[in-house]
Amino acid sequence: MKNAKRSKNLSINSKLNTSGSIFIDMDANRREVDKLLSDKWKIEKKLKQIQTECKHSKQVIKQVADESSFTLRHVCESCGKSLGYPSSKEIQNYLEK
Repeated sequence: MKNAKRSKNLSINSKLNTSGSIFIDMDANRREVDKLLSDKWKIEKKLKQIQTECKHSKQVIKQVADESSFTLRHVCESCGKSLGYPSSKEIQNYLEK
């Protein structure tokens, strides 16, 4: 029984770094999350810039993800921006294809 307790204590201690702190892994995770969020913000900003400058010369009808389902939308083929909703006739033609 004494050896079982000792091996359990050793496994707990092995999860600690040499300074006895488990916070280093959490700090590393936080830094990685912060970097990913920063990268996401930069990508979204660049995407918005591209979509703002785009002439949207060719539009297609596509299924676009909504909050909980999909909806048909006019989408710019070049930049991927959702531009509006198709008419009933356009939806019917899309579904017949």
